[in-house]
Amino acid sequence: MRVYDNGIYRDATAEELAELEAMGQAQPPISPTVTERLSALEAAMLELMMGGTGDG
Repeated sequence: MRVYDNGIYRDATAEELAELEAMGQAQPPISPTVTERLSALEAAMLELMMGGTGDG
């Protein structure tokens, strides 16, 4: 990975790569958006009303 540091592009050190990887793993999982939640709710309600078992 390349890093821009004080006007110079250079290769990232092993420590920098490890830090970036740790920061990525520390991120909380992305929550679904309101639109995604509403869509899932609508699909579930439609499935219940239609009496189907659905596949997902």
